[in-house]
Amino acid sequence: MDELLQIFFAEAEELIEALNKDIGSLRTVRHRGSERREVLARIFRHTHTLKGSSAAVGFADISRLAHEFESLLDAARTGRIEIEDEALDLFEQMTQALAVALDCAARHEPVPAADDLIARLRSVATPRPEDPLAALPPDLAQTLNEYEQHSLREAAREGATLYVVSVDFDLADFDEQFRALREALGARGEVIATVPGTEASSPEKINFRILYASASDRQSIEETTAKFAAQLITARSQPTTEKPTEAERPPAEDVSSGAAKAATATNLAAPSSSSLVRVPLEELDDMVFTFHDLFTETMTTLGEVLRRAEGDVEMELRATRLRRRFLELEERLVELRMVPIAQTLERAARTARTTARAAQKEIEVDISGGEVRLDKSLADMISDPLLHLVRNAVDHGIEPSDQRRQANKRERGKLTIEAASEGSRIVVRIGDDGRGIDLERVRCLAIERGLIDESDSLTQEQILRLIFRPGFSTAATISDISGRGVGLDVVERTVEQAGGELHVWSEAGRGTTFEMVLPTTLTLLSSLVVRSMGHYYCVPSNHIVETGLIRATEIERLGEMRVIRWRGAVLPFVHLRELLAQSPTENSGERVSVIISRPRAQRKNPQHEEARRVAVAVDAWDGHSDVLVRSLGRHAAHWRGISGATELPDGTVALILDLPRLLEIGLR
Repeated sequence: MDELLQIFFAEAEELIEALNKDIGSLRTVRHRGSERREVLARIFRHTHTLKGSSAAVGFADISRLAHEFESLLDAARTGRIEIEDEALDLFEQMTQALAVALDCAARHEPVPAADDLIARLRSVATPRPEDPLAALPPDLAQTLNEYEQHSLREAAREGATLYVVSVDFDLADFDEQFRALREALGARGEVIATVPGTEASSPEKINFRILYASASDRQSIEETTAKFAAQLITARSQPTTEKPTEAERPPAEDVSSGAAKAATATNLAAPSSSSLVRVPLEELDDMVFTFHDLFTETMTTLGEVLRRAEGDVEMELRATRLRRRFLELEERLVELRMVPIAQTLERAARTARTTARAAQKEIEVDISGGEVRLDKSLADMISDPLLHLVRNAVDHGIEPSDQRRQANKRERGKLTIEAASEGSRIVVRIGDDGRGIDLERVRCLAIERGLIDESDSLTQEQILRLIFRPGFSTAATISDISGRGVGLDVVERTVEQAGGELHVWSEAGRGTTFEMVLPTTLTLLSSLVVRSMGHYYCVPSNHIVETGLIRATEIERLGEMRVIRWRGAVLPFVHLRELLAQSPTENSGERVSVIISRPRAQRKNPQHEEARRVAVAVDAWDGHSDVLVRSLGRHAAHWRGISGATELPDGTVALILDLPRLLEIGLR
C-alpha cells in the first residue's frame, strides 16, 4: 500500500502542476473560442483524474473537494458561468486548496475544511445566454451532447455564423474525404459536431452532417465545400432565456462506486502502463558519477592507445566518435536529474497576480527562461524566497494606478520574472517598474536605528545592502501581504544556504531588480583548463571572448592601470594571481598567455549590457575539457568568484572560476 500511495502522491503533484499551468493559459485564451474550450477540457480531465484516484486510495475529503471543482468546471464548459476574473480566481483557489489537502494527507494530518470556498463555488452559476439550438433541425439538435451544445452557444455568442454541411462520400474512401473536408473547414472556423445523416444519394455512398461555425463570409465557405459537392445550410439562432432543468443535465458520476474505485486502483497499481519511471535523486547522482569515472578512465586508456598508434587516422576518427557519444550520454544522464524552472516561475506569477488583486493594483507579469533546467531540490529551495520577492515587488514596489498616472507611467504596472543559465550558475531575476527604493530614506532609517553613523559615507550599493538587515523595512504601513518588514534577511540567508548570492539594483522612479545567482548542483561544462601558482582551474567557455599570446613588453602603464593593445583597442590588464589573491608575478621578455573576458554587468539593463573587455593573464593553459561540475554547497556563497569544483582526468581537483564575477570584484 505504501508504494501505491507514493505513486498516488507523485501523480497528484503532477496533476496540480498541470492544473496551475492550464489555468494560467486559460487567462490568456479565455476570449478565443475553441482554444478556451480545449484548455477547459484539459483542466476538467486533470480534476476528474484527481477525483477518481483520490477516491481509490481512500482520501474521500480530497475526492469531494475535487468533485466540487469538477462541478464548477462543468458549469464553465457548458456555459452556465462566464470565464471571467472571478471564476479564474476560484479555479486558482480550488487548485491551491487541493494542493494543501494533498500536503496534509501526505503528512497524515486532517484535511482542512473548505466550506466557504465551496459555498462561493456554488453561488457563481448564471443563466445561459440565448440558445441557438432552436435554429437547428430537431433531429440534429437532439444528438448533441452537453459539451457540443456549449460549443455551439459559445460560437454563436462570439458572432460566428452557424451552418449545417451535408455531404455524401463514396464508401471506398469516405474516411480520407471526410478528413480532408474537416481540415478544410477547420482552417476557416470550428467543426462542432459530426452526425451520420439521412439516406445518401445512392447505396454506394454515405451521408454525414457537420455542424460548423465560422466568422468567414458564406461565399468563401461555399468555395471550400464545393470541392466535396457538399450542401451548405445556414442556421439562424433564436434567442431564449430558459435555464436548463436538472432533468436535462446528465447525472453526476458517483466517484465512490466500486467500479470506479477498482478501475482507478488498477491504473495506480500498474506503473508499467505509464511512460514515467521515478528514480531517487541519490541513485541518479551515483549513476552520473560512476559513468563519469568510466568515461575518464576510457578516454585516458584510449589516449595511450592513440599515442602508440600515432598516424592511424581511422583509429583517431573512431576515438573522436566514441568521445562524442560518451559526452552525449553523460549530458543526458545529468539532464535526467534536472527539472525546467517553468513551474517555479509560473507559481511566482500566480502569486504576483493574487497579491495584486489583494492590493487592488493592476499588473502584467512577463515570464521568460522557463526552459532553464535546475535540480528539483534547488527549485524547491528557492521557491519561497522567490514568492517573497514577488510579493514585495507588487506590494511595495509597484505604485497604485493614480500614483502611476501622476508619474506619467502606464496605469498597469509590469513585473518581470526571468531565468537564465550562465555557465555553471543559474540566474533568476525579479524586476518591477515601480517607485524604486528611496536610498535617502533607507539611509535615514539606518541612522535612526543605529545601524550606521551619520558621518558614514556609503556607496549606493552599500546603502541598498542595508535592506537585508533583520527587521529592516521602509514601508510606511504594515501590509497584510508582505508582513512586518521581516523576510529579506531570510531570503538572503536561504539563497546563501543554497550556495548562491542575492543582488539588488534600484533606480528612483524606474523600479527595482533583485537577482538570485545560484550554483548548479551538478552540470557538464565545456571549460578551458588553466594554471596559476601550480594550481589548476577551469574557466567556462562562455566566459571567454577569445584567447591569445602577448609579449610581456606589450604591457603598458596608463596611470595606475596596466593595459595592453588588443585588436585596435586598449584593454585593462590583470593577472589571475591577483584576482585569486596569490603571490604576484613579474613578467620578463617571455610570452604571456591571456584570456579576454568581460566583468559581470553591474545591473541588468540593456544600456549596461555591453560590459568592457579585460585581458586576464594566466601562468599557462592546458586545453579545453568537458568537466563534470559539482556544487560547493552552502559554502559557495563565501567564495566569491568560485562556482564549483571538478575532478580532472588525472585525479587533480580543479576549482571552477566565475571569471566575470572575479573581474567585477577585482576591478572595483
